[in-house]
Amino acid sequence: MDLDFDFWIHQLYSRSDTTMPNLTDTPHPVPAPIPGVSGCGHWLDRMLSPASVAIVGASGRPGRPGYRVQRVLREHGFAGDIWPVNPNHARLGEDACYPDLSALPSVPDLVVVAVNSRRVEAAVGSAIDAGAGGMVIFSNNFIEQDATPRLLERLKTLCRNAGIPVCGGNGMGFYNYDAQALVSFDSPPERPAGHIALIAHSGSVMTYLANTDPRLMFNLVVSPGQEIHGTVADYIQYALCMPGTRVVAVFMETVRDPEGFVAALSKAREIGIPVVIVKVGATEQGARMAASHSGAIAGDDSVFQAICDRYGAIRVRDMDELAATALLLSQKHRPGPGGLSSLLDSGGLRELMVDLASDFGVTFTRLSESSRDQLGSILEHGLIPDNPVDAMGSINADVARTYSRCLDILGSDPGTAMVSLEFEFRDGFSHYPALLEVARRWRIESDKPFVVINSTSRADNNLEALELGRCGIPVINGISPALATIGNAFRYRDHRMYPLADTPSIPEAIRHHEAKILETGNMGEAETLSMLCDFGLPVVEFRPAKNARQALEAAEALGYPIILKSARPGLLHKSEAGGVMPDIRTRDGLLDAYGELSVRLGDEVLVASMLGDGVELAFGMVNDRQFGPVVMVSAGGIHVELLDDRRFIKAPCSVEEASYHIRSLRIFRLLDGCRGRVPCRTDLAAVALSRFSEVAVALEDLVLEMDANPVIVTPHDCRIVDAMAIGMDSG
Repeated sequence: MDLDFDFWIHQLYSRSDTTMPNLTDTPHPVPAPIPGVSGCGHWLDRMLSPASVAIVGASGRPGRPGYRVQRVLREHGFAGDIWPVNPNHARLGEDACYPDLSALPSVPDLVVVAVNSRRVEAAVGSAIDAGAGGMVIFSNNFIEQDATPRLLERLKTLCRNAGIPVCGGNGMGFYNYDAQALVSFDSPPERPAGHIALIAHSGSVMTYLANTDPRLMFNLVVSPGQEIHGTVADYIQYALCMPGTRVVAVFMETVRDPEGFVAALSKAREIGIPVVIVKVGATEQGARMAASHSGAIAGDDSVFQAICDRYGAIRVRDMDELAATALLLSQKHRPGPGGLSSLLDSGGLRELMVDLASDFGVTFTRLSESSRDQLGSILEHGLIPDNPVDAMGSINADVARTYSRCLDILGSDPGTAMVSLEFEFRDGFSHYPALLEVARRWRIESDKPFVVINSTSRADNNLEALELGRCGIPVINGISPALATIGNAFRYRDHRMYPLADTPSIPEAIRHHEAKILETGNMGEAETLSMLCDFGLPVVEFRPAKNARQALEAAEALGYPIILKSARPGLLHKSEAGGVMPDIRTRDGLLDAYGELSVRLGDEVLVASMLGDGVELAFGMVNDRQFGPVVMVSAGGIHVELLDDRRFIKAPCSVEEASYHIRSLRIFRLLDGCRGRVPCRTDLAAVALSRFSEVAVALEDLVLEMDANPVIVTPHDCRIVDAMAIGMDSG
């Protein structure tokens, strides 16, 4: 059985109002060409901005996909040629119908394949033979008792060999609002072209976001589906070429083109267009569902997060946060340095906003003395002239004047990066309707990012929000959704502030370590510490020993106190095996410790210097099969697996990027000197982490995993105390 969309499309659209209109009686405006849209030179141009569309499987039956595609194109003002293809009709609507693609008057830019899975392969072959510039395929491309290779793989091979892009299968097509080319069996509400590009693996997500919230204004909406030939990365790149794009919103199940995805995010970072992403499959069960839904392999979620962090892509949790963040970032103003300055109509909501802000990474502007004095001169007695500001006084007050002046003061403060205005309003009613006009005026006069907030997400204010949106003012309902969105905007700003790392230089001394890895597959503590030292990383002083005499000589050379560790080959977790004996201060103590250790774990040991009191971090490296080497920084020692306090970073990373991630750890409070402690040298830890990431890149063809744990950071130093590496062939 072919599980196409046919049945539910028929149920959805088989209504009395779905007969094919007499298109000669309902003329549609012919749009002017959009400069740069179809001429940006992208390989998806002919598909996504077509001058002609052929519909294989065109139909006169309401509810069928071929019927709906033709109607949607006409409804939304497509000005190009529409060529229905069906041998059983001479005309469909006002359009001449053709028996097959070879009979068309010219080569089609786009062929819509609106047939079921059993007929799709022949239709695709005909489109390739006709020289089509691209295809949209709706069918799910699964056939019971199919031959090998399966239909989906055959279609991928056909289209990729022909070099023809395909949107789909198992998707909903696309809407290109800039070109007025809406190619889908779903018809969204009329709306002007905007500045949000939406790319959604899920067709339901695509139609939900495109159909339900009039505040969201799109220039491009795409459902890539199975990505037969054309990946999420390709559509991001295309959106970045479109002159109207200010933000790209993505709902994705997998990354099928890692190299292209990284290139797309890198380009977005370079030109300053934020990419906001919901990525499903973060949990094991979610990954299984993604695989069963579209054959998507979710990949390691921590690594995906590292890729997003590297290029400043904003990872969000759900569709609501995706929509709200895209809405906020679709305005032309971006936050600079500083914090949020917020004006509210309630003291209770002021307190709530302060309570919640830190949960979302939002900091409030520390207002200057001048700003506080100016606020104090206009606020009624009893209201606090500090940020956030509750300016709602007595019922007879001149609210519009007070709020207008407060906005001017907050927006002019040098520490303000963004301004928010919270007040209650719904369609047709507001206690203070003048505040709507205050917001419009302030948007015109200020170049600061600005957002209007309604305190509850249940507010029925779509019409008023739409009017404000037309003035360039995003409206977000709910304190928590608004703070989450503002925090995302600040996070995007912060990620773009630090430089990316250059390709590291590889010291010549590393060559003999490469030979060691190739020879043994793994590297123990002594070899790994030696290698890291050759790379210029700070490692603890140590000496290997194979008997008690050598251990004593090593201790004399290093100076007491020392730490004694087993160097038994293959022993990866020394602490769990009782293979670490710290704080040995005398010759007799060393002999006793060595005697005990050698009986249990063998004669080979490592004697190392003891460091002073410090905070333990851990560095790690994994070689991801999709994205290559990724490094980790976390709470170290025994806490590395006990505390969920870690960050993953795409290697290599700059010192500034390393510092950013170290500061984001919860354990940073200890490093920074809480409760009267002397702050530790986190600057040296950042340098070490950056250099560690360069090692990961240098050895990416040889090393599968590498750990440096603990890395002890003191008020004066930073040293790697223990390390190990697992070769690629050992994985």
